Amino acid sequence: MTTPVSTIAKLFQACEPNESISPSDSRYVNFDSARGDSPAPRFAKGLRLADPVRPEIKLLAGHRGIGKTSELLRLKELLEESSSTTNPNHPFKVIFFDVNDSLDVNDLDLPDLLVLIAGEVQRQLKEAAIPGFTETSVYFKQVWDDIKATLGANVELKGAEAEAPFGKLAVEFKNRPGARQMLRAAIEKHNTSLIGAVNDLLSQANVALRKTGASSGLVLLIDGLDKVVLRPLDDGKSNTHVRLFCARADQLANLKAHTVYTIPISLIYSPQSAQLSQTFGAHPQPMPMIRLRSNKESDPVPSNTGMKKMWEMLERRCTYAGVEIKDVFDKPETGHYLCRMTGGHPRHLMMFMQAAINAVDKFPITKTAAHKAVNNYANSLLREIPDPFWPLLRKFEAPQDYIPKDEAHQLMLFYLHVFEYMNGAPWYEVNPVIRELPKFKQH
Repeated sequence: MTTPVSTIAKLFQACEPNESISPSDSRYVNFDSARGDSPAPRFAKGLRLADPVRPEIKLLAGHRGIGKTSELLRLKELLEESSSTTNPNHPFKVIFFDVNDSLDVNDLDLPDLLVLIAGEVQRQLKEAAIPGFTETSVYFKQVWDDIKATLGANVELKGAEAEAPFGKLAVEFKNRPGARQMLRAAIEKHNTSLIGAVNDLLSQANVALRKTGASSGLVLLIDGLDKVVLRPLDDGKSNTHVRLFCARADQLANLKAHTVYTIPISLIYSPQSAQLSQTFGAHPQPMPMIRLRSNKESDPVPSNTGMKKMWEMLERRCTYAGVEIKDVFDKPETGHYLCRMTGGHPRHLMMFMQAAINAVDKFPITKTAAHKAVNNYANSLLREIPDPFWPLLRKFEAPQDYIPKDEAHQLMLFYLHVFEYMNGAPWYEVNPVIRELPKFKQH
């Protein structure tokens, strides 16, 4: 007999910050009106208009935790929609995966990613059971045999694993950090042929899908690359983002299917941003933070739209957990405080909610518990922020239309010290929790 889950536990679980919500989930909130721009509808339209034999590459940037995965899940649903009067196109077959589920984003390079792409393409195309298509081509098997010969006895395949060897090799990359350089060296010797083998599968699958007369072909949605850690490389001249997304851009742009990659927000504020646009044939599209207020009088969006949307997010989580929001907080101002201190960052609201719930034994959540939840995050920021950053951060106490494109400011964006918003043009403000810190107020 299972133990009944209390209402407070249900709400705690409903606010899991690392769970991505799709539009079909009752907890989902459409934030379009508060963002100023949302990529999914725009991407879907562009991919439908694109020449099917000339793959489109799209880049989705944005702060970590603001809903890029949910936006990709929304894009997936839009692309997989059946033909209708509003959408006369055939649906796409979407291959979606998150590299964070299979690879170590703290130490990731192109060979790891190519192996994962090969494994996921093969696995998901097999599951799709496309009429007239075989997911293991002679070319694909030959490339694996060549790589396996280079690896020698370092990777052992058993039984059914041989049917999807690249999926097995992706596991090796994650679970054997000490052997990564050896594994990467083996893949580097064959990366051109590996890309060719993946493209052979993609091309054949696209042809088979379109022959059915009921599909527009394939789209790859590759999530999680925005989490690749930004750190300097040993050469002192580059960093992990430049190594993966710029130095290897030609290979990433060479897949024979429409592809959407998530990329770190810091990358589009680097000197290499122009290179991305030229190689991928697309300007990186940042997904803006939810605006809790406007930075100019001419803004057509009411200034309270974002706060209403954040409150709606709380209401939906409460409804999902079977509790009314009026019973969750001692007074509405307590919930509004949590919303305001997020700066419009949805994951932070969920983190604050879990921390506040954890600070009480029963509902309602008090103002003291809410302040404790925010203070937990504030203390972690105080320990995390390097001393040289403080005078730079103080410049963003008020909205700024410009942020310098140097490594320090890239790190501030990547680690959520400064938030980017959109109001026709981008603007920037310090994380509101940092604004409350005594050290920030010191001048």
